[in-house]
Amino acid sequence: MRKTLFLAVFLCFSVLAFAQDAPQFTSETDHYRVLAETSQAQADDVAKRMEAALALYNGVFHFDLTTLPAKFRIRLFKDLDSFNAYLDKLLSQKRTDFVFVAWSDPERSELLCFPKEDKAFTASLLHQGCIQFIKGFIDNPPVWLREGVATYLDASVWDPAAGAFSLKQNLAWLDSLKAIVRGDGQNKLIALSDILSLSRERAQAQMDVFAPQSWGLVQFLLNAPDRSYSRLAWDSVTALDPRATLEDNSQRAQKRAFSWVPEDKLQQDFQGYIMSLETATDLVRDGIDQYAKGDLANSEASFAKSLELEPSSSTASYYLGLIAYARKDYSKAQEQYLKAFQLGANAGVINYALGVNSFASGNSPDATKYLTFAKQADAASYGDRVDALLKRLAPAK
Repeated sequence: MRKTLFLAVFLCFSVLAFAQDAPQFTSETDHYRVLAETSQAQADDVAKRMEAALALYNGVFHFDLTTLPAKFRIRLFKDLDSFNAYLDKLLSQKRTDFVFVAWSDPERSELLCFPKEDKAFTASLLHQGCIQFIKGFIDNPPVWLREGVATYLDASVWDPAAGAFSLKQNLAWLDSLKAIVRGDGQNKLIALSDILSLSRERAQAQMDVFAPQSWGLVQFLLNAPDRSYSRLAWDSVTALDPRATLEDNSQRAQKRAFSWVPEDKLQQDFQGYIMSLETATDLVRDGIDQYAKGDLANSEASFAKSLELEPSSSTASYYLGLIAYARKDYSKAQEQYLKAFQLGANAGVINYALGVNSFASGNSPDATKYLTFAKQADAASYGDRVDALLKRLAPAK
């Protein structure tokens, strides 16, 4: 989870000369120009992703793309060392994540990147790309809006076949925000009137609270059961002046969007909504409790919801197998057990479950095979039980 704000530096054209001499692979789309030190294929891939990301961003902001003053510029370095060498020469700084540098000339503003593992690369690209996108239209957007939306969107999943991003809830900050709402520890919620008007410096100084709370505010406004709250997000955007100062734009958004709803009610509804949210881990815990009580329907629903948030949960798949087994749907049970095994579930646990499932379905060869595997994987846990079942499978003499 990110605990640093983006770097937006406004510099004059005269200091830019040194940044223009490196040969690059170049890819251009309708709205992006990507310069890469790595390969033409990666330049093309990043450009394609960012055009898709632009659609994701504008699904929130609804900016008029025809007013964009210049194509968004992205520079991809060959590695972190090259990235930091450039940044050090530019600003006498080094970073461990992507950086958006905003110049006085929008054609020179650029998002600086370097290769990472794909999931982390996509998250950083989406987050900093969102900030770049907003500032392409609004010089000084409110800090809560800029960071909150960027975090809200940065868990979205890239589908190469479709050439599009699908929005995925980003609940990485939920546990932290819940703890703050409950009053655990020393961190306290920032008052609504304060978070709406925070400067970059004050937000950075309170990052442990600001980061989860700005995400949570955007999550709430865009998804609260009371759909009238979604208007606050839209009114905040439409209130902004492209050339106004940060202070002015923060006041404009606060006055137009938030003045009609009592702060106490908004705060209460916000906190209630946040506490109602559950992470994939929460849902798995609920599902296990419901299964233990014999509530198969709600248990199944909890595990299904957990997999929507975290598709790689072997525990959820395993329990869905147990639920299918309890319903005597042996084919579905086997499917879920095998899925759980592919996701990393314990070999002894899964092979024993598969063996019992095959035994119950009358498939003696598979039952023998899986039960034998279970004993080989964990004789201490399953040896006696496997032996008992294998005796029952043995042909009568």
